[in-house]
Amino acid sequence: MPSIKLDNIFEAVTDNAEEANELQTRADLMIVIRDIVQENGWKQSEAAVKLDLTQPRVSDLLNGKIEKFSIDLLMTCLFRLGFRFKPEYKNHKLTMAVQAA
Repeated sequence: MPSIKLDNIFEAVTDNAEEANELQTRADLMIVIRDIVQENGWKQSEAAVKLDLTQPRVSDLLNGKIEKFSIDLLMTCLFRLGFRFKPEYKNHKLTMAVQAA
């Protein structure tokens, strides 16, 4: 059986490259938030207060329910945790710095 190589796992669920990219970005942001919650040892109720979400929404986030979260909301959650993303385009290169408050 021939193997299939994908650059983005979400290419397996959609033929639309833009949709696959958005899903991958959402998944990456959710993983970062989950890691922050785990590293700090927060209970879901504590994370809910810090993220300004309900506890059931935090549960959805921590359990990877990607369809329930937009990139905008995930970026807002990271901002609420003290992180700001600063994109910069210079000399034909795009970089993204993360600034902690």
